[in-house]
Amino acid sequence: MTRKITISGSRGIDQGDDTQISFGHYQRNNARKQITGRAAHNQPIDTQQANEQVVCQPADKKLAEELFHKWNQALQTGSAKQVAALYAHDAVLLPTVSNVPRTTTREIEDYFEHFLEKKPYGIVKQRNIKKGCNKLTDAGIYDFEVEADGQKSVVPARYTFVYEYRDHQWKIVHHHSSMMPEK
Repeated sequence: MTRKITISGSRGIDQGDDTQISFGHYQRNNARKQITGRAAHNQPIDTQQANEQVVCQPADKKLAEELFHKWNQALQTGSAKQVAALYAHDAVLLPTVSNVPRTTTREIEDYFEHFLEKKPYGIVKQRNIKKGCNKLTDAGIYDFEVEADGQKSVVPARYTFVYEYRDHQWKIVHHHSSMMPEK
């Protein structure tokens, strides 16, 4: 399903330090601006409507399942590069077994180089889906089967994946995973 959304904005307005113009948020060029208010029907009072169109990609539970499967299959390759390629260049990874947030492709790849040594395999137990225009959030609970010293174990964890549709493909822009706090 394709949706077209009309966006109202400030296209064409010089967004410099002109004190006579109000803006839809406080910060332009690192300077604080006072918001002067909004007109009836919550429309901006100082800008004309811009007739721009956004095409929204379909996003649903099936897509969330497919994207997780793709990520899980990348884990099975043992290639940190292949896993990291699923993340956007500006993604944030808050990983399960590291205290260090990963915010670059190289840092994400570094995390998976070590994590993949455990031969992880994820099994989603419960998921909640939130859909947006070219955005999909999949949050829930998964178990990770991991191997250490020839012994397999299961690590129950919580997760959040936020995907965005960019350059004709879905990328992970935020991934948070943490072990369950209670046994």
